[in-house]
Parts: sequence; C-alpha cells; structure tokens
Amino acid sequence: MTNDNPIFGLRFGSNADLIPTQEDLSLFLASTKKSGRRELHGKDLVKYDHLLEELAEFESGQAEEKPPQNLRDKIFYGVLGHSQFITPALKLAVEQYKYHLQALSLLDFRKPTAFIATAEKEMGRLNPKKKDEAAKLARLRGMVEERKQLLDALTRHRATLVQELGFIVRYIRDGLVKIVKLCEASIVILVEFHLSQQEEKRLVEEIREQFKERLRDSLHQGLVSRQELEIAKRDVGILSKELSALLREDIYSLTGLYEAIHGHAREIIHEIDVFMAEIDRKKTRSRDEEQELYENVERVLVALVSKYHLSLKMSPVRSATADERMLLDKRMAIVDRLFELVKKERRARKDRRLGEDRRKFNDPNWKGPERRAGKDRRSGRNRRA
Repeated sequence: MTNDNPIFGLRFGSNADLIPTQEDLSLFLASTKKSGRRELHGKDLVKYDHLLEELAEFESGQAEEKPPQNLRDKIFYGVLGHSQFITPALKLAVEQYKYHLQALSLLDFRKPTAFIATAEKEMGRLNPKKKDEAAKLARLRGMVEERKQLLDALTRHRATLVQELGFIVRYIRDGLVKIVKLCEASIVILVEFHLSQQEEKRLVEEIREQFKERLRDSLHQGLVSRQELEIAKRDVGILSKELSALLREDIYSLTGLYEAIHGHAREIIHEIDVFMAEIDRKKTRSRDEEQELYENVERVLVALVSKYHLSLKMSPVRSATADERMLLDKRMAIVDRLFELVKKERRARKDRRLGEDRRKFNDPNWKGPERRAGKDRRSGRNRRA
C-alpha cells in the first residue's frame, strides 16, 4: 500500500558518516553474535522480514489488480499496510541500531588504559639522568601520548555512536506514537461505521432488489407460484441475517488487528521510555553499565519486530454457491469501503467559522456583538431539553 505520507520517513539528525553501506549492513547481519551460540545478528528480524515480503507481494498484486483477491488477505495485509507497522524503514532503523551497538561494544578502552598505567609505573622507576634510561623514558612518553590520543579519539567516537543510537530510538518511538494514534482513529471509525448500519441496510436492500429481479425474470417465463414467493422471501431473510453477521465479523477482524498493533506499539513505547529515562538521568556510571542500558533498549527493539501477535480470527470464507459468491462480493466491497474511510487522515467536517450564517462572515458591516450576551442565551427553564 503506497503511502504518500509515511510514518517512518526520512530520519533527520543522524550522522551521515556513520550510516553503513548496504553491503556492510548485510555482512553484519550475516555475522554471528558474541554469545558463542553461532546465532546470527539477522536472526532477530527473520519473522518481520518474512511478513514484509508477504506484504510487498500482496500490495504488488493489488497494484496490478490480479484477481481473485482473498478476503482474509485483504483484511490482514490491508491493516498491516495502512498501520505502517510492517515497513522497510522500521526494519532498517532496527538493523542500524544493532549495527551501531555492535560498533559501540567493540571500542576497546581497556588496552590503551592498561598500557598507560603500566608505562607510567615504569617511567616512575626510570632515572632521566642515566643515558640509557633517558632514551627509554622518551620512548615511553611518546607511546603514552599516542595512547592518550587514541583514548581521546575513542571517547569522541563513542559519544558520536551514543548520540546516533539515541536518534534512532527517538525516530522509532515517534513513529510508534503515530501508529498508536492511527490505530485509535481507525478503531473509532470502524465502530462508528458498525453502529450506523447504513451500509448494512443498503446491502440488504440490494439483496431484496436482486431477488425481485429474479422473480421478474421468472414472471416473463410464466406464473410464479405462491410457494416460490414464500421461498424467495425466506431466502432474502436468511441471506440478510447472514450478511449482517458476516459484516459484523469482518469489522471485528479489522478492529482486532488494529487493537493488536496498538497494544504492541504502546507496550514497546513504555519499555523504551523506561530505559531511555534511565539513560538520560544525570548519573555517573561506567561504560559497561551504559553499554548494558543500550543493550536493554536493543532487546526492546528486537521484541518490537519479533514478539508481536497478529492473529486473524475469521470463519471459513465460502464461495461454492451463487448466493455465497454474492455475499462474498458484498463483503469485499465493504472492506474496500472501510479502508477508504480509515485512510482519510481527517474526516470532512463543516467548519462553522466559515458558515454562511456566521454574522461577521455574512455581513462585513455588522456592528453588533459577535456573540449573544449572557442574558439573551437560553438557560434554566428556557433551555431546551
């Protein structure tokens, strides 16, 4: 589902020098973790990647208008595409977070720090007045200075990586907040649509008209018996009830998927907030402790793309008979209509400030008060119930 306003769009504020090439990223994902279990870094995203491929295939079929479309797929992948929970940009952000976290863990401060400590002890024992020891002292001082410069470079690079990790997490969190709001708005629209029953009544009326048309065709061929009229009336009633039940089920299926994505995103947002609040605290901590905090955030992001539960509970879709195919066609049309409604970012509402009955708008020469005075308003007994 092509979206002109993607939730996970361009990521601003990142350090362009740190962004890995696709080749470097692929090599990293194909490499093993440090755990020693021969587990690849990319394993965490296999489930998400698989669903991403399925969604792309479905949307490609939709774009090419390949019939027939499966109702279950239309609902399932339609919600995934509209919610933008399954998107290459989110996958890439998680991959880059893992990549930079690995780079952070590989920064070695221990060796240069240990060398400086050892060298300074040795330098303390050397006598600069002795020619051979003075030469050794000079060499050690040069080597210590090199290590100090290396530590400065490592410190600056670490700060840059930490900043980049923060940018990525905020980018993902901001996107999840938008997904939560989108799901909430979609659920409201679906519930309102179900409660109004306008489309349902219209479709039921269409069924009646279709049966009337069949009866008219039968009349042209001969008389229609009373029994045939009763059977047709009964069939209309049965199909109408079945259609109502199926439409209700379809709306519940759509709503359930939006609720699942909404709940998962909110849970991840909460966990991100907990760890980022701890990271942002002005607290002195070791590099190892800080590394552990960023690794905790990584576990949350891995859960985001691997521990979601998006199940679609629907009765088997039947299309063996002409009536079943008719019902299926109407269900497909309603699902299309529902996606049209939820894709609207704002439902059209009349702006009363621009109404023709607004006095200043209607008459620029109006000299009276813009609003009624308090004594002129209906209140108390004069207020309509």
